[in-house]
Amino acid sequence: MSSNFPSQQLLIAVVLAGIGLLSFAFRGLSASERGKIALPLTLDGPLASESQHDPFDVTSPEDIIDGEPVDEASFWVNTKFRGVLLVIVFAVIVFLQTVSLGFSISSLSPTVIATHLLHVLFSIYLAVLAVQSIGNSTTHSHRRRTIHLSALTALAFVLLGSTALSPSNRVSNSTLAENSQPLFVQVIWYVVLGLYASSTFVVITTPLGPALNFPVSHIYSEKTAAAITNQTIDNVSGVTGASVWDLLLFSYTTKVVMLGNTAESLDIGDLPIVPGTMRATYLFRSMRSTLSTTRLRRFLLWSIRPGSGWELAYRLARVNRAAFAIQMTLASIGAVLYYAPSFFLQQLVNYLEMDPERHDRSWGWFYSFGMFAGTACSHLINGQIWSLSTTTLQVGIRVQLNSILFAKTLVRKDVASSSGPSENKGMEKRITDTVSEITEKDDEGDFSSKAQVMTLMTTDVDRVSEFSLHIFTLVDAPIEIIIGTIYLYKLLGSSAFVGLAVTCLFFPLNHFVGKVVVGAQDNLMKARDERVGLMNEILGAIRMLKFMAWERNFEKRMLDLREKELKFQRLSYIMEVLWNGIWNASPIVLTLVAFFHFAVIKNETLTPSVAFTSLKFALNGLPETLTNMLQSFVSLRRIERYLHVAEVTPVPPLGGNPSPIAFRGASVAWPQDRARSGAATEGTVSRASSTPNFTPKTKFMLIDLNIVFPKGELSLICGKLGSGKTLLLLALLGEADFLTGRVLCPKTPPDAIASFAGVVPSPDEWVTDGVCAYVPQTAWLRNASIKENILFNLPCIEERYRRTLEVCALVSDLKILEDGDESEIGERGVNLSGGQKARISLARAVYSRASILFLDDVLSAVDAHTAHHLYYECLKGTLMQGRTVILVSHHVQLCAPGASYIVALENGRILYEGDRQGFQSSGVIDNLAQSEASESLVRDEVEAVEDQTIEGILPTEKDDTKGDGPSSIEMQSEDSSSGAESPIDAEPSLKKEGPRKLVEEESRAVGRIGRSVWETYIRACGGIPYWLVFSVLLLVAAATPVAENGWLSYWSGASQGSRVPRSPMFYIGTYAAITGIGSFKCYNVHTTINSLEQAISSPMLAVTGSIHASTVLYKGLLETILFVNIRFHDTVSRGRLLNRFGKDFEGIDSNLSNYFGRSTMTGLSVMTTFITLSIAGGPQFFLVIFVIGLLYWNVSKLYSQTCRDMRRLDSVTRSPLYSIYGETISGVTIIRAFGASSKFLRDMLKCVDTNTNPYYWMWGVNRWLSIRFNLLSAVIVGLVAFVSILTPTIDAALAGFLLTFASTAMNDILTMVRRFVSLEQSMVALERVKEYSELEREPPEFVEPRPPPSWPSSGEIECENLVIRYAPELPDVLHKLSFSVKPGEKVGILGRTGSGKSTLALSFFRFVEATEGRIIIDGLDISKIGLTDLRSKLTIIPQDPTILSGTLRSTLDVFNEYQDAEIYEALRRVHLIPPTDDEPEEGSVNTNVFRDLDSPVSEGGENFSTGEKQLLCMARAILKRTKVLVMDEATASVDYATDELIGQTIRHEFSKSTILAIAHRLRTVIDYNRSNLTAQAILLSNSNSKFYSLCKATGRNEFAVLKRMAGVP
Repeated sequence: MSSNFPSQQLLIAVVLAGIGLLSFAFRGLSASERGKIALPLTLDGPLASESQHDPFDVTSPEDIIDGEPVDEASFWVNTKFRGVLLVIVFAVIVFLQTVSLGFSISSLSPTVIATHLLHVLFSIYLAVLAVQSIGNSTTHSHRRRTIHLSALTALAFVLLGSTALSPSNRVSNSTLAENSQPLFVQVIWYVVLGLYASSTFVVITTPLGPALNFPVSHIYSEKTAAAITNQTIDNVSGVTGASVWDLLLFSYTTKVVMLGNTAESLDIGDLPIVPGTMRATYLFRSMRSTLSTTRLRRFLLWSIRPGSGWELAYRLARVNRAAFAIQMTLASIGAVLYYAPSFFLQQLVNYLEMDPERHDRSWGWFYSFGMFAGTACSHLINGQIWSLSTTTLQVGIRVQLNSILFAKTLVRKDVASSSGPSENKGMEKRITDTVSEITEKDDEGDFSSKAQVMTLMTTDVDRVSEFSLHIFTLVDAPIEIIIGTIYLYKLLGSSAFVGLAVTCLFFPLNHFVGKVVVGAQDNLMKARDERVGLMNEILGAIRMLKFMAWERNFEKRMLDLREKELKFQRLSYIMEVLWNGIWNASPIVLTLVAFFHFAVIKNETLTPSVAFTSLKFALNGLPETLTNMLQSFVSLRRIERYLHVAEVTPVPPLGGNPSPIAFRGASVAWPQDRARSGAATEGTVSRASSTPNFTPKTKFMLIDLNIVFPKGELSLICGKLGSGKTLLLLALLGEADFLTGRVLCPKTPPDAIASFAGVVPSPDEWVTDGVCAYVPQTAWLRNASIKENILFNLPCIEERYRRTLEVCALVSDLKILEDGDESEIGERGVNLSGGQKARISLARAVYSRASILFLDDVLSAVDAHTAHHLYYECLKGTLMQGRTVILVSHHVQLCAPGASYIVALENGRILYEGDRQGFQSSGVIDNLAQSEASESLVRDEVEAVEDQTIEGILPTEKDDTKGDGPSSIEMQSEDSSSGAESPIDAEPSLKKEGPRKLVEEESRAVGRIGRSVWETYIRACGGIPYWLVFSVLLLVAAATPVAENGWLSYWSGASQGSRVPRSPMFYIGTYAAITGIGSFKCYNVHTTINSLEQAISSPMLAVTGSIHASTVLYKGLLETILFVNIRFHDTVSRGRLLNRFGKDFEGIDSNLSNYFGRSTMTGLSVMTTFITLSIAGGPQFFLVIFVIGLLYWNVSKLYSQTCRDMRRLDSVTRSPLYSIYGETISGVTIIRAFGASSKFLRDMLKCVDTNTNPYYWMWGVNRWLSIRFNLLSAVIVGLVAFVSILTPTIDAALAGFLLTFASTAMNDILTMVRRFVSLEQSMVALERVKEYSELEREPPEFVEPRPPPSWPSSGEIECENLVIRYAPELPDVLHKLSFSVKPGEKVGILGRTGSGKSTLALSFFRFVEATEGRIIIDGLDISKIGLTDLRSKLTIIPQDPTILSGTLRSTLDVFNEYQDAEIYEALRRVHLIPPTDDEPEEGSVNTNVFRDLDSPVSEGGENFSTGEKQLLCMARAILKRTKVLVMDEATASVDYATDELIGQTIRHEFSKSTILAIAHRLRTVIDYNRSNLTAQAILLSNSNSKFYSLCKATGRNEFAVLKRMAGVP
């Protein structure tokens, strides 16, 4: 009351006036900056320069606006009405304050006059602001003024209201009489207070902006946007226009919460779009700008080493400085308010001690309100801190790091494809249990594995972003500790410092444990890299593993790696628990020592006001924060090291001076990360770079190249296997390391494809100078339709597209497809044959706008007819006129006549370079072409059958047009496509109502987590002994807080005379015993034992139920994925599987057990608390608790359902991110060559936005619930205090006991709800794992009776009426096929596309089961044999060779079954090493890597050519030596000379084996016993046979050679 407290009123007036002045100054400063507040439209720093084009700036102006207003007129009408209302209210306040000032003048008191004068000035300032707010014309100015007014009016209301609650008896009667004022002035004061309350309500409930709409197509992918059918008009997050009140209470989230309650399942379209500052494009731009302009080389006296993690941490802090500044400010305020409830609790208990009869309750009411207000304000501030930490910082940092890592991947040198595995990644390396074997190797900077890059983008990014949830503790904890120390000193005196001094003894132990935590996390991430790497390789090579029956062997390898990972997970977990135990023990030790000193040494009496308020100490959040900080810093360091790896040379934009395509004295090598050793990576480098320090002698190089390719002509690059042809192409693309000299070649800018989007030039302008296209030896295709893969984001020009299909020999393939060119290609083209993949990859380059095409052996995967057609119709056709084509090919006879320029390579050196005339006369061709026909090339006209194709030569069955593959798309057989494509008679893209989906959308569960999921986890954790021990520990844990607080109540109550006093040592000893038991149970609950036997035998309870569950669940999923039907792998993207093996299992390993234990423990704690309060407080407490519990239960159900759906949606939307990561990492060279980097970056950002949305709203819903429960808890604490004041029977000790429990009970309830919901969210990961663990498997591995060990002994094959179909609803692929093959026969299998060649091969390995009929090998029906027994006794050499990383030895001898001499002999047989054992000269370069069995093999064998990989597979088959061998285009990618040598090897090594060979080169099978089960000699003798026509179509000379080889005169 102003009449009673003029000194307080003056202080309040001065504070308000000061705040008003600061507000005025702030507004004056912000006026000059007004134009800079809007979201930036351009980058700061050098990237903003017009002269420097940034191709990775994919942000458009539309991306960074929140949205377009919806019903803006209504918003401004409402806003202006509220503004007028405020003006009226403030005008009345000014009038009343002026009247009070007039009355105060008559009192002649300077204090009173000054007080009222300041109030008048402050109210006038508010009125001026209100008048200005009416004239707001922009949302930004309205938002700024409204927040300004909200802060000022709320502050005025709080300060004036606090004096109204102050007890009047605090001032003496003489003071009252001396300062009394007329009653009229006091009434005015109360009216003004009411008006301030009204104005505060009006202002804080005023919306800050209108509802907004944002086009979903701008933020989500095209597929996601098309699936959204229920989008509302105001589809942008309400946070953009919410009132201050809504922001404080997160009411803008209510819409999502209610929707989650009414909808069966939430979809991405149900969720509002995040605001502009939270979208991936904006966050990526801001992070990229910061990276380009911000450096940290020194901090104070310390120099910052690149890759240490500090610079990236500084950059993250810099780019998010505004959010961090607000967070830290709020954390500081929250830290000050942390002890406010304890202060009022201490004052209230002290009041009850002084006035137990409640003679004057006014101070009691004041302290009760203070407890409520302090708790409520603390919760409001903490709510905003957590909102900033989660929805702003965590989500923002995750997007920033993900996007910048992806952008880095688009420009980093493709070291992953050219290097071998790191030392600790070799698959032959034995898995050990010694930590030192890993910690000794510092290979954090080696990111040669694609899996390591994937781990960075997923696990490491999440680890860093999650630290934002804890970082504010580093600010508020020290403040709280300082305030707490002062507070403890006031309560306990010098005893507080004695307790603090003892806790310092923990610091050395903390330091040691901290180092172990960092080491354990570092090793855990390395082990995880290994596991994810092997898993990625296994999924990519799953067909090969099944062909070889290696599932169990690789399962063991994977489980060994998993065991090593879990060993470090266990160590990390134990160290974390130990760390938490040390920190949690600190306040306990502090309290015990302080109480001991206080009660025993000083002989003071422990009263309730001291006992119950000295317990709260601010160390609760620090241990978890410090642990997360140490673990996050490991990931931060890994990410920064990746950001520092070498990059390719930047490409200038189009339009510059044309560059020749030439090598000038150049030496080039496969890319390595030379930046770490200081070598330059630009196009021109010094010769110092070629020293052995940078390029090992065993590293292959092209040496001293001087080549100039003619522009607009076809150039041919040829050479034997492994001569460096692919490296030469990559050097022109800028993908190799330039050691000496110069390499000149135009390169496509990264944003070329994006710049072409939507632009339809004239046919003459279609080809763009300087744009390149690249077709690799191993085709790279996306999981999209055939048409989308060919167009590659270019507009569809119908005529050009039709012509492209014709020249690339794709018309026949599309005609037999039900969905035509809309047929979906599986991931990595799994449902296509090798030739089809190659021709689609070629069509993409042909259709492109490139003027320069680099083609790497595109003819090897197709038959002679198709190769002839591709060469003459495509490479020499009209679509290639005027374009520079550089072709690598082994088809020298076919291609050399039309080549203007020919380069022949041998072992990294130029054997010949010049025109075709010189090439033909040089003699070089003798070693490259077919031996018998080297004197004449296949330019001979195709005589009698010029217009015939394989489709015409071989019989066609109309039925056989579907299902020839593991999917419903008929594209699984090998290519014998048309030699001369006929024009398209009908639209190839014509389809039925919609194309069939090969890869279906990922499914999500609906509703609550199923009972079976919970049972799965409970069983996985352990048996009955485990759960008995777990239950006992939980009961002890729940009883400890009650015993602790009860004992303090008993102890402190003794000082009130209500109990018989005891010795202080008795109380201290008992209290120490209780807290010691509590500390021990906490450790045991978190490291719960796996079984009772282990508890007895093991001195440390190190094996947890969590680790056991992780082991069991992982083994179950791995086994299912390895033994599931192959069709599953064809129809499910690898990203989904990696998501489950990666992110889902990371959650199961790290969080699930933690949430399970804490949820159960918190639930028991809440029950114990409520029972205790009900017993101690009586029936009224029980009734209140029952009502509160009912309310919490209903709200928690609503919250639980919404959050569960959010987690499921988050998991599902993460899979496309894994897929695009994998596609980009594996195809980065092709993406860069086509200039599609910025397009892929934009696509990735849309996937990030899709994944961010549910995660953002999941935290929003969490905040919505928390603030409501927290405010309710504040009300309940106030009510408990109110009841304690009203009830005289409640003494000070009992009141302290009740209030201590009441202050924690509500928090415990909220914690319980959140933890149970978090547990359910974590169970979503288990739900997804369980879904894939219960898939239908293949038939059993073994069937009794098993075949004899020697089976098959001869290799006799009988096929009886074989009928094959891929699914019951699909047509037959093989129709009543019957044939027999005698032991040792060599049979060639020929046929048109879709004739069932590959299906027949697959049926021998039972990849597809026979619908009718059977296959008999050596008298045994293969359907009666277990799959492992069958597949291990047969051998296949596939067209797409698959080898895994490791060394040559581990590749050829996967399970250490052979001697080195046997392996070397196999390599000689396939001509990878010469027949002699001559050692290379010392110092020679380009030595044969196959001489060293320890030579590294990179992931997927990508440091070898396709031909070399095929020969390695052949060598592996030679070592296996089975009686039945299936060859599926086994030598398609080797040169002809080597092919002939391999043919001789096959005839010699497999002379007693039965061979079924699918081949395109007729020479491969011409000397076999039969082709298509008829002897070649008979077929060639019959001029009417189809085989005769097929051979004759190869040309006159080749036909003569074939007849000679077949022995036909």
